Amino acid sequence: MADCLTPSQLSDIAQKDTNRLVAAVAKSLAANSPFVDLLDGGTFASGVSDTVRSSIQQQAAPGDSLALPVFTPSTELCGTNGSQEKTDAIDLTYQLEGKRGKGPRVCVKQGYAAFKTSYTAAEDSLKKLIVQYINSDIRAQLYLRSGSKFSAVAGYNFEDLFVGGTEADTGIEFAAGLLPTGPMSFKALHALTRYVKEALFGEFFTDGGKGMPFAKVIAGSDQVELWRNELNPQLTALTTGRYKLGEEGLTGYSFETSPAFRGLAFAVDQRPLRATGFNVDGTLALVNPVLVISNATKNTAYAKINPAWLSAPYEVGFLVFQGSFKREVPERFVGEGTFKWAPQLHMGELEFTNIRDNDCNIFQDFGQHIYQIERAYRPLRPQHEVPFLYARCRADLGLGECASGTDFAS
Repeated sequence: MADCLTPSQLSDIAQKDTNRLVAAVAKSLAANSPFVDLLDGGTFASGVSDTVRSSIQQQAAPGDSLALPVFTPSTELCGTNGSQEKTDAIDLTYQLEGKRGKGPRVCVKQGYAAFKTSYTAAEDSLKKLIVQYINSDIRAQLYLRSGSKFSAVAGYNFEDLFVGGTEADTGIEFAAGLLPTGPMSFKALHALTRYVKEALFGEFFTDGGKGMPFAKVIAGSDQVELWRNELNPQLTALTTGRYKLGEEGLTGYSFETSPAFRGLAFAVDQRPLRATGFNVDGTLALVNPVLVISNATKNTAYAKINPAWLSAPYEVGFLVFQGSFKREVPERFVGEGTFKWAPQLHMGELEFTNIRDNDCNIFQDFGQHIYQIERAYRPLRPQHEVPFLYARCRADLGLGECASGTDFAS
C-alpha cells in the first residue's frame, strides 16, 4: 500500500468564520504585465527537432562604396562585369523550454464550511501568479538573449557605453566594470533610439497607420517619472496649443493611453529587474522582488515585497523595436497511432485535478491545481532589443521646512 497523505501535507486554504454563513474573500493583488503582449507569437511545430536553427540573413556586402558608388557611362559598359556583391547569414539555435507547477493540495472536508468565495479567490491568486511567471520570463529572456546593451554612466562616450549590435552578439553582457552613476536621461534614451534605428536598421512598431511609428520603452515608475519631469516643458508647450499629444503625454506614458512622443511609447514595469552590482562572471546580481512567508501550521505561504529589492541601487529598462524575437508555443500533441495522450497544458492553463485511485484517494477527498508553461524564443533581430542599466536615486519628496516661529511645534 502506498504512503497516504497526512494532515500536515494538506494546505488549509479555506477561509472560515463561525459567526457568518457567507462572506466574500478579497482577491489577490495583481502587478501590471507590460511584457506579456510585447512580442509577436508563433507555433513551434511538433515532429521537427529538439533544437531548431533560425537562419538570419545579414546585410548584403556591397562590392562598391556606398558613399561614392562608381557609375560608368552606358556607352562604356560593354564587356564589363561590374562589382561583386556577397551575402551571408548567421544561424542561431533555440528550443522549447518549460516550467511546471502545482497549487496547494486541499481536502474537500476542509472546505465544507468555508466562505463561498474562498476557493475561487485562491484560484484567482494562482492565475495571477501564472501571468506574472510569463511576464517575468519574457523580461528575463529579453535581458539574457539581447544582442545589444547600454549603461547609463557619466563621463563616457556613447561607444563606450553601448555594447553589441549584431546577431552574433546575442547574449552579450553590459559593458564590463561600468556601473551606472545615475538615472537614464531622455537625451541618452533618444540617442540610443536613433542609433538602433539608423545604424542597426531597427524597425519601428506601427499602430495600424493611425499614428507615428515608435519604439517601445519599459522601465520602472521612478525612471518614467524622471523622463516626464525632464520633458515637462516640451509637453506643456504642446498642451497650450490644445494638442492631444501634449495632453495625453503628461498623464499617460503607457502603450495604450499615450501616443508616441518623438518616436517613443512608454510603459511602466511595476517589478523591474533590480541588481546590487555585477557578479564575477559579468552577469547582473539580480534581486528577487518577493520573499516567501510560510505558515507551517496550515502548510500555506504568501509572498511579500523583498526589502533588498526595494533598496537595490541598480535597475534595468528595455528599449524594444519591432521583430527582435518571436515567442513560440508548441502545437497540441496528443500522440499518433495507438499512442494517445490527454491534451497537454502548454500556455499557462490552470487545471484542477481530483483523480480517484484504489488507495489514498478512493473517496476523491484530495485535489490540487496543476499548470505547465512551454515556450521557445525564436531570435529574429536580437540586437534590436536593448536592455539599459541605470542607477536609482532616492525620490525628491519636495518637502520643506516651516519658517522659524511659524510651525505649531515651536
